[in-house]
Amino acid sequence: MFFDIDDELDELNTAIWNASMRTRKVRSYLLTCRLLFLRRDVALKLKNLSQTLDGSGLKSSDPADTGEIEQERPMISVVDSSQVIVRDGEKNRLLNLLLCESSEKQTTLPIISIVGMDGSGKTTLSRQVFDIDAVKTHFSKRIWVSASYPEIRIARAILESLKDGVSSDLVEIDTVLQQISHYIQGNRFLLVLDDVRSRYFNYWQQLMYSLKSGSEGSRILVTTCEENVINKMGNTRMISLGTLSEEASWSLFCLVAFYWRRSDEEFQELEHIGRQVIRKCKNLPLAVKVIGSHLRFKRNIGEWLNVLKSKIWELKLADKEHFLPLLLSYYDLPSALRKCFLYCAIFPKNYEIEKDRLIKLWMAQGYLKVEGRDDTELIGEEFFESLASHSLLHDFQKNEFDGRIIRCKMHNIVHDFAQFLTKNECFNLEVNGFEMCPLESNENIQHLMIKFETERKFPTSVYNRKRLRSLVVERGEGFMTGINLSALFDNLTCLRSLDLSNQDNGFYNVIKRVPRGIRKLLHLRYLNLSRNSKIAELPESLCDLYNLETMELSWCISLKRLPQRMGQLINLWHLVNDGTSLSYMPKGIERLTCLRTLNEFIVSVGSDDDKACKLECLKSLNHLRGSLKIKKLGNVSKDEINKAELGKKENLLALYLSLEKDREKGSTNKDDEDALEGLQVPPNLERLEIFYHRGNTLSSIFIMSLAKLRSMSLDRCINLEQLPRLGELPSLESLTVRNMRRLEKVGNEFLGIDESRLLRKDEGKVLGTDRSRSSGIEESKPSKPFVAFPRLKSLEFQKMKGWKEWKYSVTTSTWPHDRLMPRLCSLTIGFCPKLETLPDDYLPQLLDLKIFSCPKLEERYKEGTAERGNISHVHLYFS
Repeated sequence: MFFDIDDELDELNTAIWNASMRTRKVRSYLLTCRLLFLRRDVALKLKNLSQTLDGSGLKSSDPADTGEIEQERPMISVVDSSQVIVRDGEKNRLLNLLLCESSEKQTTLPIISIVGMDGSGKTTLSRQVFDIDAVKTHFSKRIWVSASYPEIRIARAILESLKDGVSSDLVEIDTVLQQISHYIQGNRFLLVLDDVRSRYFNYWQQLMYSLKSGSEGSRILVTTCEENVINKMGNTRMISLGTLSEEASWSLFCLVAFYWRRSDEEFQELEHIGRQVIRKCKNLPLAVKVIGSHLRFKRNIGEWLNVLKSKIWELKLADKEHFLPLLLSYYDLPSALRKCFLYCAIFPKNYEIEKDRLIKLWMAQGYLKVEGRDDTELIGEEFFESLASHSLLHDFQKNEFDGRIIRCKMHNIVHDFAQFLTKNECFNLEVNGFEMCPLESNENIQHLMIKFETERKFPTSVYNRKRLRSLVVERGEGFMTGINLSALFDNLTCLRSLDLSNQDNGFYNVIKRVPRGIRKLLHLRYLNLSRNSKIAELPESLCDLYNLETMELSWCISLKRLPQRMGQLINLWHLVNDGTSLSYMPKGIERLTCLRTLNEFIVSVGSDDDKACKLECLKSLNHLRGSLKIKKLGNVSKDEINKAELGKKENLLALYLSLEKDREKGSTNKDDEDALEGLQVPPNLERLEIFYHRGNTLSSIFIMSLAKLRSMSLDRCINLEQLPRLGELPSLESLTVRNMRRLEKVGNEFLGIDESRLLRKDEGKVLGTDRSRSSGIEESKPSKPFVAFPRLKSLEFQKMKGWKEWKYSVTTSTWPHDRLMPRLCSLTIGFCPKLETLPDDYLPQLLDLKIFSCPKLEERYKEGTAERGNISHVHLYFS
């Protein structure tokens, strides 16, 4: 019934929008009359629904639904409890088994198994040991694989790890195992197979055979909750994990529950209560962690006593007593946050959930609406962090560049708990060749994810689920056939989220055309068609989806144009269009003022000008955030670039400028120089990449405006004969330079060191000379000496075929080490065949040096040479 009310409101808003679009030229009173009739019809429907609801006797007990507003609580950062050691004995025993050297010759590969129930801490213990420095040093290859998947996916994950993350498209298990044997040969390795399940482990002997080429001292570590898995493996050294000791439980509890600093007196008052609470958790690590996370939000002794005396502890849940701490945490969440948590049950167990995708799916279901706020995505971030801080999400992967969480998982027990509460309202179906759960027997399904692990036909029973609000179809190791999009659009008209991404496996394309009937999905807010490589165009009827908020089209490589009426999608927040073949952006894009995401803007010239919007259209899109790539920027003038007003895009953090030109557009290399000199840089820009710049120089004014830049890449700037003064950028941490065919020397100009600075050794300015005034950046006081590249950590040069010399006309006596790249720790040089030497006097902090396809450098710095001795502190890799 609640869903019906939502649907009726959607229909009202869409009808009003359609009426206004179709009657723009009709006199205003006619439009007013039409809208009044529409409102009357929907109001009657809502009244009938309300009476039905009242008559049912259903009343909400949620404070948010009774007018009570929950007191706002501060957000708390996620505590990494995986770092606390609560199993010292097991940890030391495991370390000994991994590192001990036997005097006898190793005839079989040693296998160590950690066995225990879900939530006992198997993965945590394994990860702690896996990351210890002694283990990192002992094994030349360390491989971690989540192993509760089909054989081919486990094997491919092992191979990709051995190849340093390079993905593999091999589909035959025998071929993958042969590759594993090749890459592991001669290496002492540690392979962790985490969360092994028996149904996917029928090829153990094959895997073992492929690993025999590893060197003496290699180990396999297996974690599982199924003892029959260990029986299949044969002779293993087993570590059995039971519940924690009371003191170990208390240590784990304290880590999360006392995150807030408390006085000694307050701690003593709460300790007695806390110890009683963790006894109710049966000393199970996950339960202790969840209840500790729950109690850290409780600031006084009364709230702690309420948790201890809660009636929830008295519930009888048969074999599900471990759900009781989770119930306490769940019922402490606000109503909207509970919905967000339960929605996560749509994903299979052990699934890597992309945070941004999850937030968009929440948004599509209307879970992120908070009265008085319109910053929906920020609300989504806060909700995600709140679930994480309650220990309802875990195993976070973070972006190496900015530390943001990008992926997470849901613990198996937490996943079972969420499914228990939803009663299959959120359902995931894995089509794997073993079994296929019939959908007909599950009447409650509102949100469905289907994952194909083998080649199977799309289940026709889905077309009958007419109340379905989410449908996510995903390819694992298999793919689907026979989906009828027209039937889907005709029947599933309540959908809010439709994800048909990743259907192209390189051999078979399921979706080649999007039918016009997509207009029937008037409630649709999230549409994902990514990686469907045969879709060449989208129907104009797509633009009738008034409520659409997210449209993902990334790597639809055949897609040449967007619908011409795109400007009608006024509620669109995210247009994800990287990796397409679009030749222009249709007119009307400037009306999409809600846009937060626009991956690529393609500047049009020539034949498409009458259909295309100009670069100036970006002026209206001041909510853009994240990254933006502007292609064919070399086709427009300096004045046109200024009209885009990129300097007002405060939330734009990454900018990719491609200055390639169409042949029909005549321009000089000087135009590129002028274009960048006049470019208004977003004030908070952190990442910049420039491609196809054909000028002879890069403007110093432009470079000096990049005060917050942390990462920069220059690629195919083919006419540059010397690098700009990048050493003057105060925040730069990562720099990549590629394909500079005319550059022969790198020297002081790269550092930003000129004669005036050499004469003035004891003082300098953070951003340099008077040039900074013209860029609008105030000079800092000359209280500190100038440091070239003060924060640079990673430097990479690639494909510099004419580069011969890298030399600075300074010495350590005139320019100390701590004033030239003082933080540089990683240097990569590849395909620079003429380069003979490095400025090794200025590499004191360097840790890693990678050299490949540079014959003169490889000869100069090979083992035993004097030059190699100058950088003996560096880990040097040749390839």
